[in-house]
Amino acid sequence: MKNKKCNFITSILLLIMIIIFLLTVYFCLDVFGIINVPKKYSIASILYSQIEGIASGENLLENIISTGEKKIVVVSKDSAEVSSQNVKNPLEELDNSEKNTKNIQNTYDTNKFYYNQLDEYGKLLYTELYANKEQLKTGTFKAEYGVTFNSLLQEERGNEILSNALDGAINALVLDNPEIFYIDITKMYLVTNITKKVFSTTYNVSISGNGNSYLDEAFTSTEQVEKAIKDVKAIKDRVIDTATGSTVDKIKTVHDYLVDSITYDANNGSTVYNIYGALVNQKVVCEGYAKAFKYILDDLGIPCIIVCGTGTNSSGLTESHAWNYVQIEGKWYALDVTWDDPVTGIPGGYVPTDLKYSYFLKGSEEFFENHVEDESMLGKVRLNYPYLSQTDY
Repeated sequence: MKNKKCNFITSILLLIMIIIFLLTVYFCLDVFGIINVPKKYSIASILYSQIEGIASGENLLENIISTGEKKIVVVSKDSAEVSSQNVKNPLEELDNSEKNTKNIQNTYDTNKFYYNQLDEYGKLLYTELYANKEQLKTGTFKAEYGVTFNSLLQEERGNEILSNALDGAINALVLDNPEIFYIDITKMYLVTNITKKVFSTTYNVSISGNGNSYLDEAFTSTEQVEKAIKDVKAIKDRVIDTATGSTVDKIKTVHDYLVDSITYDANNGSTVYNIYGALVNQKVVCEGYAKAFKYILDDLGIPCIIVCGTGTNSSGLTESHAWNYVQIEGKWYALDVTWDDPVTGIPGGYVPTDLKYSYFLKGSEEFFENHVEDESMLGKVRLNYPYLSQTDY
């Protein structure tokens, strides 16, 4: 009887030792990150630390032209609060070797003009968003990058570099693709979830609205977005049907349509910055003119890009501005639809021909007298704009 009791105790102790051993192995594998254990099942969960948020795409074109500051937004899921601080060019110390430099080439893929000038991280951010532009119509889609940027974020300046990459990517996205007019990039946040264990740190990155919709305020549902896209496309198709003849003839048709149909108006809501405001509401600012022009020319197969910078008007006032460059017979020319649409006081009112084409297919010699390119539209990336023909077309 005594032996049986001893054997039973021995068996219990052995079982306990085996359990302790297995738990120790499991704990070590968990802590060292050898196995991926969901937090709720992790023995080492008390060693976890979750930190969120480094940056958001806070920069609309009118906000980032001619400003040396960027707004970095920190997101915390635990507190469900958003705080902000102004920081001045976080990568000011980058060596020249880390920046894009202007080259002598004058050929570009204009559908990816800004994309092609991003760094590798910016291209990854841009590509995922573009690949899911249909899902972006919901305003709630979450772009998941997982551990794509894990190695970068292990570096000392990783957060700054990724923040800068986002700044460039999200602006490049809307400049290259004016048809993505239904999102408000100031409502989109890049969130970094940091999982810390004893000997490892893992970074998971995503872009979302942080629990809110990032649709432009003019749209409240996917159905509204779909209808808006349909309305815009219908107008574009009508303009294209009338654009016949040579490349210059087609450019002139689009130019004239926009000048004749649009009224410059900065007080017509958020759509004044996009193609919906230009083609449907017919009330926009310079950004809306430039985006609408590119949107239609892209479908006509005519190389065209949006250019941002400053313009000095006839009153000597210098302000943020946007215009276009187009390529004809291998040469680039500037075109400013906004300034070719003088205020008449009457919607669709008559504009004298000498004013209507004041900034139509201009060369650098004349155009740069009152237009200055902004080469920092994508943050620290030094933009490589096409070289304009010196003389007018």
